[in-house]
Amino acid sequence: MRTKQRADKACGRRAVLAELGIGDAPEDAGGTSLETSRYSCRCAECADAQWDIQRLKYWLCARLLALGAEEAEVDRRVGELPVDIYYRVGAREYAVEVRSGSLDRAKAVDHTQRLRAAGLEGVLWLCQPGYWVAHLPAVGIANFAPPACDYLIESGMLTSDGSALAAPRPEAFELRDFLEGFLSGEIVWGYRDELTGGFGTVTDWTHHTHAQAMVIARQRQELVNQRTALALSRKTVRDKQKQIMKLTSRLERTELDAEGQADSLAQMNRKLADHHRVDASLRTTIKGLQETISHWQLVTYCSMMLIVTFVAGAMVVR
Repeated sequence: MRTKQRADKACGRRAVLAELGIGDAPEDAGGTSLETSRYSCRCAECADAQWDIQRLKYWLCARLLALGAEEAEVDRRVGELPVDIYYRVGAREYAVEVRSGSLDRAKAVDHTQRLRAAGLEGVLWLCQPGYWVAHLPAVGIANFAPPACDYLIESGMLTSDGSALAAPRPEAFELRDFLEGFLSGEIVWGYRDELTGGFGTVTDWTHHTHAQAMVIARQRQELVNQRTALALSRKTVRDKQKQIMKLTSRLERTELDAEGQADSLAQMNRKLADHHRVDASLRTTIKGLQETISHWQLVTYCSMMLIVTFVAGAMVVR
């Protein structure tokens, strides 16, 4: 019984998809497909996934029209670029891209830029939660097949808690409430830092910008204080440099004076050496003269004794 209900449900989904122009390709008499199927394969899981995505697309169109969009269409081309959902509010045109799998951030950014160049005001991405959500105007939806179309946003929404910088919202957020705020302009996308961003209410962004302004003001004051400290440090360094230059000049003068004193001392040493040489020469001369005087004294003594002897002998002979 349960298997029959599941088969009937799958047949009903295929019939609806066929009416929407996205069903399986026609088959020949032998049951072979004449063309490639719109699904990645013909299994029930891929059909269910395609059904969930198409249900989300048409649900989004209905919500956009109910919330004030003048035109909304599924699987439309903008120029040569296909978009999942195209909608127009007044003279402004927008697009919504739905991805149930992982998203290539670089390709998504390139696709967004091409759509903007084609004349769209903005592109909203509905995708699986992942790192790419913070780098795109995107929201992450984990479950694309909720009961009663109660889609929940699990990533991409920011909150400031009324007093701090914007941070990822911890609890899930209703997609229908997001669409209402998004079309009314109450929920907008913005950067929370230099690389990543997210969606938040105008009030949250007001608190975020105010907190950023406070942080910038504090950092500016810290910068002023640091510049003042740097100016004082530079003045101190200049004063120290002047002192060092003065001390260096004094040291150079002292070195010059020391060199002059050294030259004078060397000259005095040379003069003293000359005096030592003259003194040694005079001492040698005096010593020679003393020896000569001693020799002459001895000769004189001998001569006097001979004379006395001769005189005494003469007196004796008389």
